Amino acid sequence: MMNLEEVKNIVNNALEVLKSKFDSPFVGEIKVDGTVIFVGDTHGAIDVSSKVISDFAEKADLVVFLGDYVDRGEDQLGNLLLILRKMIENPNKYIILRGNHESPIANEYYGFKKEIAEKLGEENYSMFVDLFSYMPYAVVVNDYFCVHGGLAIGLEKVEEIRKLPRPDVNPDDPLAFQLLWNDPREGLEDPDFLPSTRGEGIYFFGERIVNNFLESNSLKGIIRGHEVADGFRIDMNGKVITVFSSRYHNMRAGVLVMKKDGSFDYIYV
Repeated sequence: MMNLEEVKNIVNNALEVLKSKFDSPFVGEIKVDGTVIFVGDTHGAIDVSSKVISDFAEKADLVVFLGDYVDRGEDQLGNLLLILRKMIENPNKYIILRGNHESPIANEYYGFKKEIAEKLGEENYSMFVDLFSYMPYAVVVNDYFCVHGGLAIGLEKVEEIRKLPRPDVNPDDPLAFQLLWNDPREGLEDPDFLPSTRGEGIYFFGERIVNNFLESNSLKGIIRGHEVADGFRIDMNGKVITVFSSRYHNMRAGVLVMKKDGSFDYIYV
């Protein structure tokens, strides 16, 4: 176990990377002539993150973590620090997106704040809140929109994400909140958005919204995490791919590999 000063050093260095490398919550559009790895929710599954890094990430040209590194699992702090260290070592290769659990409104109830209190002292939780508030919400990789949750009411162009508040602690902005919390649903045609069972301000979105968004941004699809799956779930004729990389719910952890020719490998870790 690291001591407090070592943890502070990693968190502070990670925060400086986020602040210096990105000027908004949108990373931008990236073209990769090689292999890209997408990792969904890990939720403290440090064994999954370790295997992804040793077996896949080292050979890849870009690695995108889709959020939810903390809460629920047994070693949330260790998992987060492992991923942050890789980003610090190679910020051009590792993109660390924000999930809905990188927020005080989730950490209060799902374990991370308690784990920090036990391991570091509750007074040190605030540095993680600051770190989370600077994590980007989205990136476009090889014409795929990558985000933790999904599409939001009022979002038409990916560039609009650049205008969202930063830092945003909870986040409080409704559009940013939905990017982290919304989910796709098959068969939802009218209305385009339906209030979600997850809670107030959260919505399911249908295929028409997906089609309009992809067409207006000249994109091929959406890659996201956020929902429990046996590694993967494919929606809307392959236009939405959900990746889930935690075994917390007693299912398999998946890692999505985009190959140089643009095709995908669906690999269980």
